Amino acid sequence: MMGTLGGGTAGAAPAGFGTANTSTATSGFGAPAGKATTGGFGAGATTGGFGAGATTGGFGTGATTGGFGTGATTGGFGTGATTGGFGTGATTGGFGGGATGVSGRPTVMGAAQQSAVACQSALARYLLEFDNAYNAMHPNCRFRAFLYNLCTPGQSMMAVERERLIYTAAGGDSREEDLLRAQQRNPDPVRMYPTRVHFMQELKARVDKQKEMLAAMLKHVDSLISKAEYFRELDEENGAQFSELVQEQAMLQRRWYTLLRKVETLRQLGVPLAEESRIGGITNALSAQLAAPDMYRSALKELQPFLDAESAMVTSLVRRHSAVATDGKERGTAANSGALLNNRVDRALMRDWVRYAERIQQGVESLSALLERDTRDMRAIHRHLASS
Repeated sequence: MMGTLGGGTAGAAPAGFGTANTSTATSGFGAPAGKATTGGFGAGATTGGFGAGATTGGFGTGATTGGFGTGATTGGFGTGATTGGFGTGATTGGFGGGATGVSGRPTVMGAAQQSAVACQSALARYLLEFDNAYNAMHPNCRFRAFLYNLCTPGQSMMAVERERLIYTAAGGDSREEDLLRAQQRNPDPVRMYPTRVHFMQELKARVDKQKEMLAAMLKHVDSLISKAEYFRELDEENGAQFSELVQEQAMLQRRWYTLLRKVETLRQLGVPLAEESRIGGITNALSAQLAAPDMYRSALKELQPFLDAESAMVTSLVRRHSAVATDGKERGTAANSGALLNNRVDRALMRDWVRYAERIQQGVESLSALLERDTRDMRAIHRHLASS
């Protein structure tokens, strides 16, 4: 039956399951194979069956001695480096073993938990001390500085009293001398009041706010820098234009001096200039007009009949009005004088008077303007002749 199964009997053919591979089958399942060159399943290279010792170990055996789970110089499956088999103690432990033979997973986990708890406790104590150091209401507060808040102008003292009451009600340590010193150092007593720093969060919020203000100021500074750069460019452009204008002015002065030199040369030669000739012609014409007999008198004589007629008409109307008036009807006559005058004077005649008066006024104004212009021209000619 065993031969039928081939599970561990010797035969002339190569060995079965677990036998050594030799030329003459001598070993069975787990039996030694003295003549085997190479071992069977789990056997050594020279001797030994399943779990048996060997010079060089088989499955789970040491390099020198020891079978499955036995001690070895250099351990087998799960064994230590010096001694110890499966799950046994060793200098350097086996499978699941400790470092010195006293091993166990629950012991290591307990130590780790205790270390974590101790670390967390130390961290909590450190955070509590750190929080108390910045808590202005705690006796162990080490941050003694005062900061300043903005308030409504003129309400700083009320804000200080409110801070003092809040601080006292919360059980804080009263440090009046520090508060008085902070009030003395207040940069703007009208719009600012001193306050203590409560916790690190408030200080961080203040720092963040200052960063925002600093960013806004930097932005404003950048805008000012850009404006200054723009003004600098404008200044450079204006400087260039000024240089061009100075150069043009120098050229105009040179041309003016050249013209003056030419005019003076013509004067020295006695050659009349075109402008002087034109002024001389105007002077001669004015002289002829002034020398003409009865020039303005004839114009006045033409206007005199109209003036005489108008004055005579007005005089007659006044006389008629004075003759009609009586002593008993002075008030009624004064009230109806305008109506009487309108009844006596024709509207067409009134329009003619107005037209004549306007013509007289225009004539007088034109004569006055002509006389002024002629007088001004004569004075200019006189000065020019006197200077030449």
